[in-house]
Amino acid sequence: MRLVLLIGLTAVLAAGVFLQGGVWPAQWIWCAAAMGVLSTVYLLATPRRDLAPGGGVILALSAALAGWMVFQILPLPPGFVGALSPARLETARAAGVTGWLPLSVAPRATWEWLLNMLPALAAFVLARELGWQWRDRMWLAAAPVIGVAWLESVLGLAQWSIGRGETGVADSSVGTYVNRNHFAGLLEMALPLAALWALSVWRRGQTRHERPAGPALAACGLLGVAACLLVGVVFSLSRMGFMASLMGLLLAGVLVLGTSAEPGYGRKRSLRWVAPVVIVSLGTALAAVYLPTDELIRRFASFAETDEISKDTRREIWRDTRTLIAAYPVTGSGLGTYETAFLRYKQVAPMQTVDFAHNDYLQATAELGAVGVAIGAALLLWIATGLVRVVVLEPGSTHWELAVGLAGALSTLLLHSLVDFNMYIPANALVAGWLCGLAASPGLRSRPGTAS
Repeated sequence: MRLVLLIGLTAVLAAGVFLQGGVWPAQWIWCAAAMGVLSTVYLLATPRRDLAPGGGVILALSAALAGWMVFQILPLPPGFVGALSPARLETARAAGVTGWLPLSVAPRATWEWLLNMLPALAAFVLARELGWQWRDRMWLAAAPVIGVAWLESVLGLAQWSIGRGETGVADSSVGTYVNRNHFAGLLEMALPLAALWALSVWRRGQTRHERPAGPALAACGLLGVAACLLVGVVFSLSRMGFMASLMGLLLAGVLVLGTSAEPGYGRKRSLRWVAPVVIVSLGTALAAVYLPTDELIRRFASFAETDEISKDTRREIWRDTRTLIAAYPVTGSGLGTYETAFLRYKQVAPMQTVDFAHNDYLQATAELGAVGVAIGAALLLWIATGLVRVVVLEPGSTHWELAVGLAGALSTLLLHSLVDFNMYIPANALVAGWLCGLAASPGLRSRPGTAS
């Protein structure tokens, strides 16, 4: 059954990514349906004793987050809605609605976005199972993310080469995505994983007395994949994508070198991180100077601007979004309702449509409110706690390199989300759910054995 799960998840991921990141509902709905079928078949066909153990809290939080999103579209008594969200009741009364009503200001939009977000939560649950089922070879559970991202990067490199060959000035690479930043968002999540898999293969294949060529060649191949991913990010001309990629590699490099140092006590122990931090920071600084192309350097000259939005406009969007958050502080305006709810509080760019806040944290707070954000934050904190425990307290353990790669991958997404909306791109949200599931999997903390 574990092979079926691996193949099924890989197929859904590949389809979502190659269908322009899943941004067109008519295409993505098939991926969402496939995730639903895969989840149902796996959970019904797998004996309870073979399911991943110890998931009570984390699965309860996942169910609570999904339940809150669904709760936002359920009809509720007006008095109850008014108590929870006075602004929602006011807008409903202004529109002539007198009966029961949902908390979401645009229930249809919330329903449509549920089809985007619920597959990501399903991917989280199934990836957690995948890590457990493949706990003897857990890198295989991360391989589809690396492989699909690598194929995207190859396509991006081809686009760059063709564009430069035809005009002499290359446009940004986007792969199969609509937007370069979301193309970079996929690649940057896979980059630390590919680099750390190379390290894992090298370490596991070498002994004190033997240096076989096989592991060395495999490690070189994986480093080539990592290099392709990094160059793809550079050619995307995504400024935050480039910075997030370097920060992810910086974090992974510091962890690898710092935890590899000889243990010590007192001052010696406190200084063991100094050299790794200095070395990796210098390497990252050199990469930041020498890797960018002329086109990327020109884009850094106006860092906070996009092709459509200036840096001042972006700041004003964030300011107006805070006003929206203040209007719906507890319940939010409803998942996927940002564009609709924002109109009432929008003062920026009156002639432009603002459908995203260009900050995942602000938009999630505006749509899900304090309740939804609290549940999501608790879920992320639980995942991060387990991951940090492996990275910091168990260096040299079986899946330690994978844990470091996951820490680097998720950190890139958290950084990039400050100025973009990768989590609102269905395929990228699916990848994020997949990586979070691996980070939360008990397989990451288990010794290898015979998986069922």
